[in-house]
Amino acid sequence: MFGSGRVSRIAHLSDVHTLEKERGAYGWGVKFVSIHRPLDAEARLRKFGRALGLAKAMGAHHVVVSGDLTEMGTDAQFRAFADVLDASGVAPESVTLVPGNHDAYTTGDAWTRALAGPLRAYAPSSAARHGQVVERGGVVILPVDTSRFQNVALSGGELHPAAAEALTRRIQDATFRGTPVVVVTHHPPFSHARRLWQFIDGLRGATRLVDVLAKSPHVQLLHGHMHRALDRLIGGIGDSRVFGAPATVEDREGHPRIRLYEVGPNGLESAGIVTG
Repeated sequence: MFGSGRVSRIAHLSDVHTLEKERGAYGWGVKFVSIHRPLDAEARLRKFGRALGLAKAMGAHHVVVSGDLTEMGTDAQFRAFADVLDASGVAPESVTLVPGNHDAYTTGDAWTRALAGPLRAYAPSSAARHGQVVERGGVVILPVDTSRFQNVALSGGELHPAAAEALTRRIQDATFRGTPVVVVTHHPPFSHARRLWQFIDGLRGATRLVDVLAKSPHVQLLHGHMHRALDRLIGGIGDSRVFGAPATVEDREGHPRIRLYEVGPNGLESAGIVTG
């Protein structure tokens, strides 16, 4: 189970979109980005808690939450998210968090403040800095922050050049040779075909990220953002190496969903979506 020891099963969930419980805090921005989601803070928190409970019940050794932890990135929303995580009983070193575009809608330093505040126990195993390395028994996790401060009408991300350089160095590190390497981002590493949609929702630096992955067949990537489970190839050949998870915020009440992976000598093998 969670804590020290070899990691052979990883639970992946994403897009929690936590709200603070004080409804008076819901301004026009919250209502805009939540246009298709009920503004029910308690329900969202319950869904997150039940997803974590399902991960424990399924014997996961590590949990990855791939972004959009909150709806707007306010301090109160990060505290609400942290409260559920703290109460779950999952050891902080067994949790990897990365921010998404929603986590940067309020201020540009919201993620930094959250890691120094309510999420400080999870900072060593999450995307706290460029080139962050999370070494767990049998697997290396490289969490990457692709969020950027922007207008709520935009939903894209950015692989900062410094982050790309640090990621490349880590992937090429001979120390990790023979060990499965898993990159975690919020945004998928592919560009949209339409230029306008790429401007609105795409990942700046996606081409560079795909190039890094193409040159590193031992590396896989977990992401969120798309709100559904996805398996993608790199370069159109070989086995799927890019995996997306469903959105926790869209789970039906009492029926949490998580994506599971078994960790083998050649990397992650998808065990599918599990529903509680």
